[in-house]
Amino acid sequence: MQYPVSAMVARFVDRLAALSAEQWEGVQSRIGVGGVEVTMIEASRNAAVALAVRDLISLEQFDHLYLPFKLVIPLASLEVPLTLD
Repeated sequence: MQYPVSAMVARFVDRLAALSAEQWEGVQSRIGVGGVEVTMIEASRNAAVALAVRDLISLEQFDHLYLPFKLVIPLASLEVPLTLD
């Protein structure tokens, strides 16, 4: 399946800017899951890169990289709605 990469990444970045302090706390609590400690900037970058290369990596890799944002920025909220012409 092909994903509309640039649109999804752009929407992700827009949503990042709009996260509340409480949502950022939720992200922070999930960043350390899996035993690897990363900064918020690294986690944000990892999630954006995962969206950009989603077609090229395994589902497990994608899930690992996107995990901290899965609850506050659900993937469905980034998808372009289908329109019929």
